[in-house]
Amino acid sequence: MKRKYFFLLIISILFILHIKPVNAELQLTYNLDKVFPKREYSFKDFGGIERTYSLNNGCTSLCIPEFHVRGIYVTGWAAGSERMNDLIELVENTVLNTMVIDIKDQDGYLSYISSVPLAQEIGANKRKISNPKALLEKLKSKNIYTIARISVFKDEVLAKKRPDLMLRLYDSENHKIKKDTTWLNPAMEEVWEYNILLAREAVSLGFDEIQFDYIRYPALANSTLIALTPDFRSKSSYINDFVKYSVEALADLNVPVSIDVFGLTTTVNGDMGIGQNFKELSELVNIISPMVYPSHYSEGVYNIPEPDREPYQVVYRSLDDALKKVNGKEGFIIRPWLQDFSLRSRYTEEDILAQIRAVENLGLKEWLLWNPSSRYTEEAVKDHHFR
Repeated sequence: MKRKYFFLLIISILFILHIKPVNAELQLTYNLDKVFPKREYSFKDFGGIERTYSLNNGCTSLCIPEFHVRGIYVTGWAAGSERMNDLIELVENTVLNTMVIDIKDQDGYLSYISSVPLAQEIGANKRKISNPKALLEKLKSKNIYTIARISVFKDEVLAKKRPDLMLRLYDSENHKIKKDTTWLNPAMEEVWEYNILLAREAVSLGFDEIQFDYIRYPALANSTLIALTPDFRSKSSYINDFVKYSVEALADLNVPVSIDVFGLTTTVNGDMGIGQNFKELSELVNIISPMVYPSHYSEGVYNIPEPDREPYQVVYRSLDDALKKVNGKEGFIIRPWLQDFSLRSRYTEEDILAQIRAVENLGLKEWLLWNPSSRYTEEAVKDHHFR
């Protein structure tokens, strides 16, 4: 009998040592039919117990900006370069009034030299912006509203330095557990605290608002990989817990907290297998920015053959669904990210204006423009286009 337990111990140790790192995120296309297939898998956990895992899976109010945010995304490198002067001029000479500036990018690097101990320990500091405080004072003097963008759970820098914080994945094809080298485990409170400290530091530097991005699990819908959660709770429960925690943890700073979500969350029920349930999140935070880029929707969504070529229809339909889910919640702001980049086809001034018209025709007053290189179509945001 003792020999039997000895062999079981050896097998268990070998299984644990066989956990492999992997980068699991898939290229995303919003597809109503494919993003959240209903699949269940059974496998044995470390104790040999048979488990079944399925892919399907309260509110603190903060101050809201009294004006209508109309902004652009600015990378840390752009914010710290001479090109920032051109972006400031763009905002000053158009209907724009806001900049969303990277504090922590999707690789996990910071845009400045942070004093947060963990950031120093893992080598996350980058001097993209040499003097962030001076930059923010300059923007404030020009009445430009500033939002600090923080990528939360997609963080390769922290994941590689702290494998214990990596997200665990189950490979249903090979029946093995792996670790993701680029994603953190959303259930780990040490990850929460790290990002809260960065948010508090951003406010101390002079930012007017905190925006959390990548508050989700990786998109794995068409993969054999499954992101595991402790106690087999739903992914959305952990994402919701982080959002609630962050709002409460930053409440004493009296700054708005906003979050970014996938565009299709406004339409689908559930959490899309990534932990983002739009309706549930709208009960926890007062500003949500769905990324309703038409190029990210698959053919046939909303009965539109080519969504990329129908920017008005895509944005209108997705945000109309969002309004229905919010159901008139008082003080709540839907502030979508709109597309000012070309992916499937070349986007022009008319395409960008079509998206903005869709937003404002629904009675929404706020929007943000996204371009990964922070280069924008100036003519689309000239004052003469707006009332």
